[in-house]
Amino acid sequence: MVVVSSFVGMFGNGSISQGFPRFFTPIQTDLGLTSAQMSLVFSLARAEGSAGGPLIGWAVDRFGARPMVLGGGLMVGIGTILLSRADSYWELLVLFSGIVSMGKSAGFGQTLMAAVNQWFIRRRSVAMSTLMTAFAGGGAFVVLLLNVGIQQLGWRDTLLWTGVFILAMTIPASIFIRSRPEDMGLLPDGDVPEDDSAGGAARRRAAASEGFTFRQAIATRTYWMIMIGAILRVSVTNGMLVHVFPIMALRGLSENEASAWVAAMFFLAIPMRFIMGVTSDKFRGNVLLAVGMALGAVGMGGLWIGPGIFGLLLFVVGIAIVEGITSVNWLMLSDYYGRARFATLMGFMSLFMNVGMFFSPWVSGLVRDAVGNYYWVLAVFTPLYLVSAVAFLFATRPNPPASSRRRWIGTETTGSPQPAASSGDGN
Repeated sequence: MVVVSSFVGMFGNGSISQGFPRFFTPIQTDLGLTSAQMSLVFSLARAEGSAGGPLIGWAVDRFGARPMVLGGGLMVGIGTILLSRADSYWELLVLFSGIVSMGKSAGFGQTLMAAVNQWFIRRRSVAMSTLMTAFAGGGAFVVLLLNVGIQQLGWRDTLLWTGVFILAMTIPASIFIRSRPEDMGLLPDGDVPEDDSAGGAARRRAAASEGFTFRQAIATRTYWMIMIGAILRVSVTNGMLVHVFPIMALRGLSENEASAWVAAMFFLAIPMRFIMGVTSDKFRGNVLLAVGMALGAVGMGGLWIGPGIFGLLLFVVGIAIVEGITSVNWLMLSDYYGRARFATLMGFMSLFMNVGMFFSPWVSGLVRDAVGNYYWVLAVFTPLYLVSAVAFLFATRPNPPASSRRRWIGTETTGSPQPAASSGDGN
């Protein structure tokens, strides 16, 4: 599950999320578009994810990840092939912002995270960190591959072969993916109920790990603090990444040099994402996120006003740290609220996150067209990272819901439900 999900996430998610900004300038030049028009393509793609996120989360929890990965991958592959022959702005909008982005939201990203999350409790940190590290690896490797493809084949043929590869990858991968261990008569972490007593104890532990219901989770202050921090994190990062190649061009870098810097950023994020994920159990996740976002502000400041190579180094290291702590964000959500409604809670959060991701690249494009540079865009992005750090700092662990406390007492002490004292949320 982890290997297959990581492979799909690395190349599928990497091609669309981190890799597609490499097509920004070639498509803009070929179709004669403004920066605002190109930015709107990315923004509408995020708006689609905003509308579909809760529905996708519900569908994953209800029907499982397997059909979602297959259907989403087919949409991405076919949509990318069609996109390679787009001759108008409207075709670009419909194909990328509609078909490709909808398929990516349904088949990759949150669906893969929800699938892996279902399979682990004890080893969740390692499993989820491995998957999120693969996402970062996609940004590192895919950007370089796409850069070579665009230079050697042009952007159209590069998109064509990207779509073919995604189709060839998705179909066999969906055969191996299983939505839940219970579908195969197993328990999380690969546990096998050897006898009734052992199996019953394992099932009780698994049931206790189910955690919060959707309504209980969104009633806590912590959930909204995580959401605010995540909204600012992804909005600023996405707005910058969509425009990172034009930003670096204004700094005097060639396309090859810009691709190398962006790839280096994602390469650095690979070990950071894994290390921070697997060590999140030993440290407070909200503190790790707060420190990481503060360092991200330093990095964004380097891109904003940092001189020459020094500013680029600050940017690469700072944003690599922001990308590196992404796994902690979702591990903390799963750890705080359990595995049963993880996809639904993540999908509901994406409804709000993608609103910010819609506006940040679009407004950045409007500012670029109006003033000719990104100075004021980066001047706003830098302090927003600091606000995100404060929000994460206040995202402390919520008190467990009363139903979970009663279930735990009943199954772990007497073997039958016992009343437990009820207390407030504490948040």
